[in-house]
Amino acid sequence: MSSLSGVLPGAAGATRPESVTLHLPERPSHRQWWRSLLKHLVLLVLAIIFIFPLLWMLDTSLKPLPQTLTFPPTWIPHPILFSNYPDALASEPFGSYFFHTLVYGVSTVVGVVLSSSLVAYGFSRIRWRGRDRVFYVMVATMLLPYIVTLIPLFILFKHLGWVGSYKPLIIPTFLGSSVYSTFLLRQFFMTIPESLSEAARLDGANELYIYSRIILPLSKPAVAVVALFQFIYAWNDFLGPLIYINNGSLYPISLGLNAMLGTYETNWSWLMVGSAVATLP
Repeated sequence: MSSLSGVLPGAAGATRPESVTLHLPERPSHRQWWRSLLKHLVLLVLAIIFIFPLLWMLDTSLKPLPQTLTFPPTWIPHPILFSNYPDALASEPFGSYFFHTLVYGVSTVVGVVLSSSLVAYGFSRIRWRGRDRVFYVMVATMLLPYIVTLIPLFILFKHLGWVGSYKPLIIPTFLGSSVYSTFLLRQFFMTIPESLSEAARLDGANELYIYSRIILPLSKPAVAVVALFQFIYAWNDFLGPLIYINNGSLYPISLGLNAMLGTYETNWSWLMVGSAVATLP
């Protein structure tokens, strides 16, 4: 018992427990408070600057046409014309524009996700001779501007008879044309422990099974980012459809808005209506 007297409460010679001191959080000083206030004011000003074009677009879409051309500009439309939206949407086949843009965007998302993930799997989970060298060469192609390959690609697609359709914009995405998406997925795949693949191989799984049942389910965040980036790119793409789509009935939303620009005059209220609707996704 004598050996426990120093630790058991109530034992002979036991030491009294020390008082516990509660450390309450200190109140921020005046300097810290002003610094935080200044930081939030700067962020607020930057947020207003960045959101101003969007607010100006919405404001202009509700103005009568004469007020869009006045100087100094009219900040608050009077009267507010909500009728601009149905009138502008009826002036152009926006339903057709949205349909073709949606088909273009969804198709390229499927192509990029499938092809880029397969190529990234080969570069990250399968060992073969010269793998890293080939990967570096592929990444180096990102240094080539799009305008450099524009004419050769156009001649190739013209000989294939694809000009005038969405084939030049959709089919290459199924052939691993997105180097950035491949690079992003490859880097993410390399963070997944190799032991998972080894265990699956010991159980008799082939590479396609490992890719589809193990790697892809664990890579949902990276795949979602790739899909989102590709959809936004396809939705906003103007140069690609401008080069290959020469039929007005196949225009996406980007070319549809460009068609609203008149030769001698433009209804800027209606153009801002189309732009506002195009930014909804």
